Amino acid sequence: MRIFGHVGTYRPGDLFANRLELSLTGLHKPRRAGVSGSQAEGADSIVLAGAYEDDAFSEHEIIYSGSGGRDLQSGKQVANQEMTGRNLALCRSQETGQPVRVFQRVAHDDGEKLRYEGLYRVVSHEYVRGKAGYQVFLFRLVPDITF
Repeated sequence: MRIFGHVGTYRPGDLFANRLELSLTGLHKPRRAGVSGSQAEGADSIVLAGAYEDDAFSEHEIIYSGSGGRDLQSGKQVANQEMTGRNLALCRSQETGQPVRVFQRVAHDDGEKLRYEGLYRVVSHEYVRGKAGYQVFLFRLVPDITF
């Protein structure tokens, strides 16, 4: 069962050692993928891990690069993204308005951690030429102030 919104007693600011811990707690189930969700239900969580050069995080919004088109070895964008799978899940979240849990990789005293940033809503997306010259989906998320 997919949960949209907070899970258990976890709240923004909580730190997690790695993706395995996020998965075991049920906060972000995939151990590698940055988007948890389905095209039928939408995305319930995302991880900003610094893997996509077009991602941007600020106090007022997140610009989250869609999934796909990256070389797994180099991490560089090498092809256009397509509207499939996880990108469709983010589009579905835009349609439904369901909240998305956001986690971000951050530096910490004892190495990198994943910090729970809170609940956001996908409010728009566009298909644009990214920094590497390939077409990418950029999803705009804003803080969900209803929770």
